[in-house]
Amino acid sequence: MDNLVDIFWGIPAHSYIANLCMHIKTSGIYKSSIAMSLFNFEVYDVGGITRSCRHKWMHCMREQPDYLIYVVDLNGYCQQLAEDVDTNQMSESLHVFESVIKHDSTKNVPVFLFLNKADVFERTILRHPISDYFVGYDGGADYFKACRYWAARFARLDHRAPGKLHCYVTNSLDSDEFQNAWRQVQEKMVQTTLKY
Repeated sequence: MDNLVDIFWGIPAHSYIANLCMHIKTSGIYKSSIAMSLFNFEVYDVGGITRSCRHKWMHCMREQPDYLIYVVDLNGYCQQLAEDVDTNQMSESLHVFESVIKHDSTKNVPVFLFLNKADVFERTILRHPISDYFVGYDGGADYFKACRYWAARFARLDHRAPGKLHCYVTNSLDSDEFQNAWRQVQEKMVQTTLKY
């Protein structure tokens, strides 16, 4: 499977302090450091599993992060939130993503969007047509059209300057593929940091 790498724009800009803000499926906020090349990146892993976890994010964003990683479960298009069965998970992910990139602290921040669990998604779209949940979708069960559709839906929410959003489709079971995408993200982070 090919990653949909940098579908929309080129290399990220405006990085100064190597401080990374990360959104992955966890509960609570965990701070750690990652060494890459000549730099140490401070990482905040913020829980996003439920709405109640999300209010904790804002204190991580008081200081402008230099990078933001936003992870989306591609299978959320046919699932509801655990705490609100009337809300579609993908609709919620789109809403949260838009609010995060509109936040004052992320206006100039490169965002790395990971559309995750593509391996499961490829099978799910055969059983649960996307158009049953999102009326505007017309790509049928074509995996690549579906991935491009979701990448475009998120990209349309980003009204910041070009070059800030980088999209990757990742497979939850293929560690080599994920490591390849992660290496590309790390290279961009280091390149951006070296500019300053």
